[in-house]
Formats: sequence, C-alpha cells, structure tokens
Amino acid sequence: MPSDDIQPMVDPIVYSNGTWCAQSEATVPFMDSGFWHGDGLFETIRAINGVIFRPYKHLARMKQGMGVLRIDFPMSEEKIIDLLVEITVRNKTKDALLRLMVTRGTVIGTPWKFGGSTNLFIGFRYSDSLPPLPLKLIFLNEADYPIGRMYPALKSMTYLANNLALRDASARGAFEPLFINNEGIITECAIRNIFFIKGNTVRTPDLSLGILPGVTRDMVLDLARDEGLEIDTSPIHRDEVNDMDEAFISSTGIGVCPVTWDGFPGSDYTITHKLSAAAHEPLIRETTK
Repeated sequence: MPSDDIQPMVDPIVYSNGTWCAQSEATVPFMDSGFWHGDGLFETIRAINGVIFRPYKHLARMKQGMGVLRIDFPMSEEKIIDLLVEITVRNKTKDALLRLMVTRGTVIGTPWKFGGSTNLFIGFRYSDSLPPLPLKLIFLNEADYPIGRMYPALKSMTYLANNLALRDASARGAFEPLFINNEGIITECAIRNIFFIKGNTVRTPDLSLGILPGVTRDMVLDLARDEGLEIDTSPIHRDEVNDMDEAFISSTGIGVCPVTWDGFPGSDYTITHKLSAAAHEPLIRETTK
C-alpha cells in the first residue's frame, strides 16, 4: 500500500518506448507486435522505499523467455533498473508494483519475417488492499478456459484465460481461481503459485506442468528449506487437498497469504504464517536505504 502521506496519482507518469509522459497521453504504435499478436512478455516487480526488490531475478526470467521467443533484450539490465527506479521518482511513490513490458517491436512488413528493434514500456500501480485472511480460492477446470500450457512457461502478454478465470472467480466471491488439468492435477492460480502443507512437507506443483516459475515461489522454497521443511513437487490431485494441513499462495504483489476453499476443514496456518514472516524479512531488509 502507498504510505499515508502519498495519495495515488490520477494520471501517473509512465515510460512509453523511450518517452516519459502522463499515462493519459501514452501511446502504443498501432503495429506493435504486443498489440497485434500478444507477442511480448511482462514482469511485475515490487518497489519498496524507492528500491527495486530483486530486479535481476525478474530480468533473468524475462531474458529466458525472450530467448525462447527469439526477441532481443532491448538494453542492459542496469539501464532497465535505472528506468524502474526513475518511474518511482517521477511519481513520488515509494511502494508500488511496476509493470515492465517488452514486445517484439513495431512490425513492418510480414510479421514472421520482422527483425526490427524491440519496444519497451513501464507502468505502475499501487499495491492492492487484501480482503480478510485466509483468502478464498475456487477450483476451476482448465478445460473450460483457453489455457495453453507450455514448457518452459512464459510470462506472456496473452492472459486471456487468466483474466477470464479471475472474473469468474470474483463473481463467485473468491479471491483467486485454482486450476485443475484434465487429469485432475492441481497446476496454479490465475496469477499466483499455490502451496500446500502436510505435516513437515511443503507441496507445490512441478514446473514441468507448464506453470510459471514465480520469483516469490523460488524464494519461498528456499525459505522452507531453511526452516527444515521437506519439499515435494510430485503431482497433487484434487481429491487430496481437503486432507492438507495448510495452504497458501504467493506472488510478488501479495507475498505469502493463507488460503481456504469450500470443503477445507480449516487451519491455524502455523507454518504459513512463519513462511510469510520469513518472506517479508528480506523484502524489508533489501529495500531499506
């Protein structure tokens, strides 16, 4: 959340492919490949106290995805980080979620033959307030949504299925949908990773299912190991989840939050709260000037 002395800007300053301008005046080239084909990637990056939290982790994931899509990285990592910092300065905000977007470029000629320079955009929004914890999930079948699982997974601009599922979940009073594939196996939420706890074991879906390798997911797994917990990424069937002791979701925007669903008997979320606190500690430590 923004600090008490900073009010959310109605028309923030954004970076639009080389130009700083008010969001209301920002333009995207009509032939931009992201606009035409969803041909691009994005990262949501946290800024606290004007400091970017673990930017190289996000940029490494973006570079890996761009390698898969054969899109050139637009500039040095250091230059991109400078731009991320600058958007917080220009908007006089210390706590925000930054949206870094890179597309293949402004297409000239045949799209699949285009080899021009990439386009880069940076926007931001303030962190959302969360409803009371635990957050509610609703289970949705992937077969009912236009999801295309791939390996390695990409943080693609094509978020059709995710947005549709989020709308359906919200309409039914849930914070997030949790997807189940055709084999009845749990995969991920629409925009967050899922974890279950059984005894001394943290269970989470394996990346081979085509789920996104979340930056916070990786941090949580490291923290769980530090706490002496076992990690299990074997398949999790829908029929198993009501027998779990705890469950939580993670993302850059919300950190670690306990979750529940219809049919879950409830929990005190002891381990979840411990991991949530552990995940918050480096966020503050690494962004305190």
